[in-house]
Amino acid sequence: MVIKEAAHTGITRRGFMASAGAVLTGLETRSAAAEMVKRYHSDYFSFVGSDAAGSVYLAHDNNRGQTGEQFFADHWIFMYADGHGVIPLTGSAHYPNPGKVLEHIPDSEHFQFEGTLATGMRLRSASNDIDLSVEPLQPILRRQQPSNDTWIGASAAVLRWNGRSLQGRVIFEFIARTGYNRFTSDFGSSWNNFNGLYLKGADGSDLYLRHHKKIKSDAPRDSGMSSMGGIGVLEDINFAVSESRKVDDRTYRWPESWRVEFRHLGADWRLEAKTRALEEIADWKTGGFAMSIITGHASRIDGTVTIPFQGMAELLI
Repeated sequence: MVIKEAAHTGITRRGFMASAGAVLTGLETRSAAAEMVKRYHSDYFSFVGSDAAGSVYLAHDNNRGQTGEQFFADHWIFMYADGHGVIPLTGSAHYPNPGKVLEHIPDSEHFQFEGTLATGMRLRSASNDIDLSVEPLQPILRRQQPSNDTWIGASAAVLRWNGRSLQGRVIFEFIARTGYNRFTSDFGSSWNNFNGLYLKGADGSDLYLRHHKKIKSDAPRDSGMSSMGGIGVLEDINFAVSESRKVDDRTYRWPESWRVEFRHLGADWRLEAKTRALEEIADWKTGGFAMSIITGHASRIDGTVTIPFQGMAELLI
């Protein structure tokens, strides 16, 4: 089932992670670079799973780009386990892309990929003792235009790690763009209080919510999808940060609690969620990037259904 949302352009949330080394070199000028072929692809897996020992959270972003004859690739990875905290992983970095691969994720030294989105995928890393199997994925929330295809889907998944087998769910984001390459772009002030919530319900349902204060004429401020009682996009979203905390020596604040009202499949819902743990990833003085582990519940306004949720919040403030 594919449900389309109004098309818009934009860059991946993790765009700022491109290193200073991943730029055009030599005597190339910006005007010359602008004439080059530019393409960008991204596959982002947000996993939440549990076993008797607790829950594990894995965010695994995989990016590829082309500018002219130069090809790039990187992984960005965040992992958190109950009782252990943030799990250090090897391979969250840029890596060579000699095969000039864009349409699928090229293997790196530390991560290998099998299968396709339509048939199911397997992500393995011997160096990190990670083996993630993801059931087939199809678009649920989609934004399309000739130069940009972005979609969100969700499916069941199993993570084998550290001798454990964690049953869970993946919320997945796909991006394919032409005329743009994250690795060689100047991002400027691209972010203004971006909040991305990736949640798994205790009943096995999915809930994805996105909020960004910076808005363009063709870019929605809020969007989302869910499988609570059936698959559908979210409408009439009223997104609010109910609590936040100041960052030392900075003017920005980290969101810590959320209250979001929305309509799903004709019913009115309210999500209330709060932070259990927050890991600061980057700071650029006027803003920053953090990942939070969050818990909460979504309730129908008529009081007939309440679903506990857990997951991750991605914050670009």
